[in-house]
Amino acid sequence: MNWTAARERLGAELIGARDAVAQRWRAGLLEQGQLASALEQCASELVLQAGAALSDDMPAITPWRRCGGLLRLDLRAHAGALPSELTALWKAMAATVSRVALSVAEDRAAREVLGQQLEAALQGAATELRRALVERTEEPIDESTLRFGGVTVVCWDGADEPGSASREERAA
Repeated sequence: MNWTAARERLGAELIGARDAVAQRWRAGLLEQGQLASALEQCASELVLQAGAALSDDMPAITPWRRCGGLLRLDLRAHAGALPSELTALWKAMAATVSRVALSVAEDRAAREVLGQQLEAALQGAATELRRALVERTEEPIDESTLRFGGVTVVCWDGADEPGSASREERAA
């Protein structure tokens, strides 16, 4: 197997299927009784960035750091929503890659890369959640550890009354 050619082809396939992957991700969440919330506005962009990172052999953190869009965080339900949405999105990507892989070795290698990307995204998500909670409590935080591309982070507390203003902050 020529991994360079395979990763370029698989990455291009993933990029081309980004909207279909995002739709399968939403459908998968619905089947589990969940609604797409935190990643709703940036799922397609994350798939695009994951495919580009796979194709260009970039570091695993690349999709998370390069993504742009709207990341919606409900501070009350923060414990599971964002990580479960990320995991479901990367599973949808892995399913797409499996369908177009030409061999078991290609599939295995691509899943390894996607798994590393997922781990990096989960670490990035934990950082975003931490930042959102710290900002709520006004404690100091090291801004150099906080990166989520060019997205706007919208935080709200699920306990807030309807119609209360949401806080919007520009991620560094």
